[in-house]
Amino acid sequence: MTNKILYLASPYGFSAQWRDKLLPEFITKLESIGARVWEPFVRNTDVDFSITGWTNKVASSNFTDLSNSDGLFAIENECPP
Repeated sequence: MTNKILYLASPYGFSAQWRDKLLPEFITKLESIGARVWEPFVRNTDVDFSITGWTNKVASSNFTDLSNSDGLFAIENECPP
């Protein structure tokens, strides 16, 4: 049996501090229960933000990952939800 893929949606990738310190803890915990974790900030590291249209590339990549994952785990911090 293969591990289920969870798409990890969170606002924490927008901050270098949270991306480096907090997201790895969530990923480790989810992996410890047998999930493969797709974290969009990690999966979009090849995007060149200086090129027009980068937002569309990121959105398309995220939509594809969501469509191909087995589930969604969302971290909501109420700023905004």
